[in-house]
Amino acid sequence: MTAGALAGLRVLEISHQAGAVCGRVLADLGAEVVKLEPPGGEPARSIVPTIPTAGGGETSAFWLAFNLNKTSTCVALDTDEGLAQFHAMAKEADIIVTDWERCPVTEMDRLAVTARAANPALIWVEILPFGRGGPYEGYPATDTVLQALGGHLYLNGDIDRPPVRISAPVGLVQGGAEAASAALMAYYHRLRSGEGQRVDVSTQACIVWTLLNSTMIAQILGFNESRGGAIRRERANRFYTRLVWETRDGFVYFGPVGGGGGAAREKSYANLMKWMREDGFDDAILTAHDWNGDGQFLIPQAEYDAVTAVIARFIATKATDELMARAVAERILLAPVSSIADVFANPHFRARGLYQPLDDAARGLAVEVPSRWARLSRTPLAAPRPAPAVPTLETTR
Repeated sequence: MTAGALAGLRVLEISHQAGAVCGRVLADLGAEVVKLEPPGGEPARSIVPTIPTAGGGETSAFWLAFNLNKTSTCVALDTDEGLAQFHAMAKEADIIVTDWERCPVTEMDRLAVTARAANPALIWVEILPFGRGGPYEGYPATDTVLQALGGHLYLNGDIDRPPVRISAPVGLVQGGAEAASAALMAYYHRLRSGEGQRVDVSTQACIVWTLLNSTMIAQILGFNESRGGAIRRERANRFYTRLVWETRDGFVYFGPVGGGGGAAREKSYANLMKWMREDGFDDAILTAHDWNGDGQFLIPQAEYDAVTAVIARFIATKATDELMARAVAERILLAPVSSIADVFANPHFRARGLYQPLDDAARGLAVEVPSRWARLSRTPLAAPRPAPAVPTLETTR
């Protein structure tokens, strides 16, 4: 078996959700990641939704997904014996990861002092809602709060209704993933200098960086981008265009006209019109304006509504797979709106070997999991191993 890129790296994880994501990234890369769980197991083991397991039990789907390739031990950090055990383990660790849902700020400070005194070269990584040093340093937060204060909610949902959150805990996942990146940057620095560091990750800041061009709209154009659902104003638009279209058997995301897409959108629209004409969907409105040219922002809303109606009738006659095949072949800027089942069946993901089987006999689970998120030729990612069972003080000793 080929050693992973981080073979030999020792990581301790004191986590709930965000810290578990960080640990999963490091474990996949070959690090030895040991979870320090309290007696009875982490509270995160019961995060909903849960799935049934062998023997009539239930376990959190999130917990199972983000704790693959790890081991676990029971450490009662609120006891003298447990603190001594932690002190001994910290001496041998390279990285320790924790998050605010498992450890409040005061607990992080207490453990960090102990760990870094035992091992000055240690990389201590803490994931907080808002990072250190500001007025919200000690504030707790849910993923919904972080999506809101990070900007996600402002951009999601129809403009005439309240904003909506992304259903998965994307804020916590993003914070955990970026914490893994930050931990490795600090570790690289230690390899060069011998110096340990305390890494401070603000989940809110991580979310802001995912908003792409929305973060700069105000500076460039003088106004904030507005949220929208199937129909919205893109970028600098003062008009509304449709972006989600109903197909014969589903939906696709597609911006054929307007929005400042440049040459790529011009070519995409030209290839769409060619296809529409082949199928008899020719209409004067399709060429009535230079829809993606310099004058696109001066075209009346009624004209955009008219061209949208023609395009919508055409797309409704096509199956999603048919639209995708033509889009790939002719560079039409179109993507499917996928269910979870669609994502697992996606031929591109299948061809790239994104999924691997996971046989978790102890829980009675035989499933496929997304696991090849990077392809490293000399040090491939670890094949998925089941998340650890609940440890006890007796088995730990």
